[in-house]
Amino acid sequence: MTAAGPRMWPVLEECALPSFRRYAARWGFDLRAERLPADGTAADAAAQRAKWAKIALLRAALKRHALALWLDADVLVLRDDEDITTHLHPDAFQALALEQVPHEHRLNPNTGVWLLRSGPAATALLDAVEAAGPQPGPWADQGAVLLALGWNRGDERYHWARPGRGTTFLDGTSWLPPSWNQPYVAGRTAAESYNSAAASYFDRPTVPRPHVLHFMGMTSPARLRHMRAALAPARGESP
Repeated sequence: MTAAGPRMWPVLEECALPSFRRYAARWGFDLRAERLPADGTAADAAAQRAKWAKIALLRAALKRHALALWLDADVLVLRDDEDITTHLHPDAFQALALEQVPHEHRLNPNTGVWLLRSGPAATALLDAVEAAGPQPGPWADQGAVLLALGWNRGDERYHWARPGRGTTFLDGTSWLPPSWNQPYVAGRTAAESYNSAAASYFDRPTVPRPHVLHFMGMTSPARLRHMRAALAPARGESP
């Protein structure tokens, strides 16, 4: 499951969706891409509303399927040699990767790649997220998820975010390997970045051959340019 509004749709359609289709075909997923009526720029109010659509779309997907995998429109699936569902513990209802940002002293789950198992626990989590409502700051949806998990969210920019007291939802969470939500760190400039400074990407942990590369915190034009460059070698083109 994925979605994008008018500004992000070209990025999704040209770059991300072909990689999603390959992965879905390899592992038997039913791929759905929702075209949202509106989105925004950077982290403005319209962009936050578009992010919030993820919650209702996941709820609908879990009514149709036993498992739902959400992929943000700004990610590329670079490898299809592993079934992501093998990382969902039999007793867990969801799986997320942790995002570590030394520059911001921050460690938190990232919902750009989000695997959920249909059932009462997933429904209760989405209920709790919707009850919390869109959160102020840069993460309308992810901030509400962290709240439901009982994560310590740090300051208003999520600096110093870290594990908190936790809730039963956290107990039901599996952790994806870092390769399943690898931040894109190369060649980022201040003019292209929002939410986090470009410098905050320089020392983020990386893995050599990620399954998923996440172009988070970039403007839509920058995402399109950098995602094209990342795909160029596979297409036989120069970056």
